Amino acid sequence: MRNWIIAGFCLALLGSCSPGAEESDKPVISVTILPQQYFVEKIGGDLFRVNVMIPPGASPATYEPTISQLSELDRSDLYMKIGYLGFELSWMEKIMATNPAMKLVSLSDNIDLIREENPAHLHGHNHGGIDPHIWMSPLNAKIIATTVYRELLLLMPEEKVFLEERHETFQAELDSLHATITSMLSSLEDRSFMTYHPSLSYYARDYDLEQIPLEIGGKSPSPTHMKWMTDVGREKGISLIFLQMQLDQKDAETLAKEIGAEIIQINPLDPDWYSQMLFITGKLVSD
Repeated sequence: MRNWIIAGFCLALLGSCSPGAEESDKPVISVTILPQQYFVEKIGGDLFRVNVMIPPGASPATYEPTISQLSELDRSDLYMKIGYLGFELSWMEKIMATNPAMKLVSLSDNIDLIREENPAHLHGHNHGGIDPHIWMSPLNAKIIATTVYRELLLLMPEEKVFLEERHETFQAELDSLHATITSMLSSLEDRSFMTYHPSLSYYARDYDLEQIPLEIGGKSPSPTHMKWMTDVGREKGISLIFLQMQLDQKDAETLAKEIGAEIIQINPLDPDWYSQMLFITGKLVSD
């Protein structure tokens, strides 16, 4: 009898933790990367269920969705894309074919996009000449947040007061973040930094910084480019190299050894977007 009671308790506990009818009734919003989930939940709270296509540790340039992810798309009311990620350019047509009724919105709309002067050397991800990392910028995040708010309001107009309040609160947080970063960087004398993958172009534009990327054409740098980076690093006295967590660090380690720099791992795909922005700024300031 005692075992039956314990078994019943365990089943009840599992049932309470599993998605119920209330959870399944929520509108589903699909997005490409984890920082987008952060933006949606900052405004929408728990009113919506967010389906993220690129899982932690995967590359937005090479990832292929699973069957279960594609089935989740069939239940989605809305897909919010970044706009120029390799995954989106490769898969968006197939994604939309799984659910033609699903609305597609680009978060790159109304963003002052950074265009490459030579698209042939655009980091090797077929971005069409556009730097896709629009979310790595507090100023861009304000525009993204407004787009998200507008679309969530269209899905749930009955929650206007709730969504409006959260949107205004988030905008205030973004203003505070921008002011904090501006203040932290105000006394920075050397405003150049190196990265492996050029994911901080919009951040650099926001705060009058120079990003010097190691990656060329999405491939390992040539010996000629490595020599140029070494010369630039020594000339500018650069002492840190930002390396995206998902990337191989062999070439970055070689460069770091040559110029006496430290490798700092960053994660542009961090689900805690706000903390990642402060982390990057803190490393620049403490360098």
